[in-house]
Amino acid sequence: MIAVIAGTPTDTQMGVDLLKKYGRTSRGYFVSKTPMEQSLLQVVYPEKLENLVRQVMTEAKTQGAEVLYVYCNSLAAAVDLKKLAEELSLPLITPLMVYEKMGARYQALGVIAANNQSTHGIERAIQTENPAVHVIGTGMLKLVNAVEERLKPEEILSRYQVEALLGFYQNAGCEAVILGCTHFSYFYDALCKCSPLPVIDPGYEMMRMLP
Repeated sequence: MIAVIAGTPTDTQMGVDLLKKYGRTSRGYFVSKTPMEQSLLQVVYPEKLENLVRQVMTEAKTQGAEVLYVYCNSLAAAVDLKKLAEELSLPLITPLMVYEKMGARYQALGVIAANNQSTHGIERAIQTENPAVHVIGTGMLKLVNAVEERLKPEEILSRYQVEALLGFYQNAGCEAVILGCTHFSYFYDALCKCSPLPVIDPGYEMMRMLP
């Protein structure tokens, strides 16, 4: 069984649905009830968050999990998941593994994430592969909240001027933009239609890493 672990019920279910779409069976486990609660844990209470994630991973293993599929960028950036997975002797897949590969392909990247804790972790993962990559990041929890509220993708992009933000990235020399939050898969298709840059969604890349 694949254990999908994420920050809130919404992105957890999005991860389960993505795997189901491609014929993979999984079970979801979330750490927090809301994006605000998750962001606060990541930024202010990292030790508490680590303990919560350890409990969730342990529960997943007890229930038969054979691989940990962490479908949450900010969670992966805030906690040493590799250490926790090694404690449980379970294979691990996270968005950060995708970003390390991006470092080998690009010289300048834009990142849109849930918060700046996440943009920092993503930048670190990218530069682990290539320290010369220039990364410009934006943390915007309001985008996450809009997805949780199930606003229409086009309304989200318009309300928060996301196309203009990508234009800024383009003018700054970015070659592509990374959706640094799994919630943002929700408006991926709509964004691709208006983006001046290639848009990278880590969810599909992660799926290819599954055994």
